[in-house]
Amino acid sequence: MILLLFSNSYPYDYATEQTFLKGEVEILCKQFERVILVPRNAQGNLLPVPDGVEVDTSFAESFTLGRRLAESALSIFSKDFYLELKNHFPSSLKPAYLRRVFSFVAGANLTRKWMENWLKSNRVSASEVICNTFWFDELAMGIGLAKKKYPSLRVISRTHGYDLYEELYGDWPCRPRAIELIDGLFPDSDIGVNYLQKKYPQFKAKYEAALLGVKDPGGVAKPSEDGVLRFVSCSNFHPVKRIDLLFESVLTAAKKRPEQTIGWTHFGGAEDIRQQYTQRAANEFPANAKASFPGYQSQRELIQTYISKPVDIFLNVSSTEGTSVAMMEAVSCGIPVLATAVGGNVEVVREKNGLLLSENPTPDEIADALLSVCDHREAWLKKRQGSREVWQERYNETTNFEAFAQKLVEIRKR
Repeated sequence: MILLLFSNSYPYDYATEQTFLKGEVEILCKQFERVILVPRNAQGNLLPVPDGVEVDTSFAESFTLGRRLAESALSIFSKDFYLELKNHFPSSLKPAYLRRVFSFVAGANLTRKWMENWLKSNRVSASEVICNTFWFDELAMGIGLAKKKYPSLRVISRTHGYDLYEELYGDWPCRPRAIELIDGLFPDSDIGVNYLQKKYPQFKAKYEAALLGVKDPGGVAKPSEDGVLRFVSCSNFHPVKRIDLLFESVLTAAKKRPEQTIGWTHFGGAEDIRQQYTQRAANEFPANAKASFPGYQSQRELIQTYISKPVDIFLNVSSTEGTSVAMMEAVSCGIPVLATAVGGNVEVVREKNGLLLSENPTPDEIADALLSVCDHREAWLKKRQGSREVWQERYNETTNFEAFAQKLVEIRKR
């Protein structure tokens, strides 16, 4: 059996998909004779991959802007293009959405042509192949379209946040058609499955949760013993991460409790923005609050930091979230979590390992929650074991990825 895994850029470091995919690929290659990584973007440095795993950049070479624009002109001859206009009329005629439909259908048709050509030129039987797209976008539909010519081909897709929740990120073109064409759709949370079942109930047999996971870090973080409240956050600086809200919350907590020393470390983000926040903290934080913005760290480096330095709490105040890998990393190290009650956060954060904030908390609400870690120290110390339990029960990489790999094998054997 052959697995083609389509990504945005992995195994290139153009984006940070290695955080999601590295461990999964290590397990998938144990179940399939061949695992071939197919990035749509092959820019950046090529990262190490497990022995035997292949990298095929021919899709990236064909999925160029020029070819997509040329294919967009041909979209007017596509049945799927007109069905989408009909199904979303009259909103489908809005210029922004119309452009999106052109782009989506063009991308799907380019993917279909590539898939058909790949099977032919590599002299591979479609009955041996299963395709897995890590994001549920036009690539999944395009491979599904190739099943008309190669009906024994199998294709599934994972789905996470922006590629799942349409009310938050905007409607995806051709969504029912795309689901119809594929053999399985795997959200990374139970909430994602529930969302799809309500949104597109006609395909409910195709939905199944496939939780992500992280490795056992081989140790646990330790709480502060010197009276300092130390908390961490980890994300880019995208608006949905609400770093300004984090900043204001630390400032509010420090002003509410001037005798309490507070240390905030935020991992991730571009250097220029980090420098701006570093300067803001120096100018605006009172003497009892400090902030550090060390930037991106590899998963291994981040875990080592958690284990080697005191950490009292992990904080996430995103306005929307899939299943946060950063949060899974934190709970694997036994770090309790404060997080907004959005998306997959409500599955990661339980009473035994943290506290859920409201969906749109104020700086006062967040500050009070942070200070409660000091005021109820014994209760929060107990939550550290709870975090390890949540990791073991739901986000153990080996358990989850082995189950997912076996599911793919079962679908390919149908």
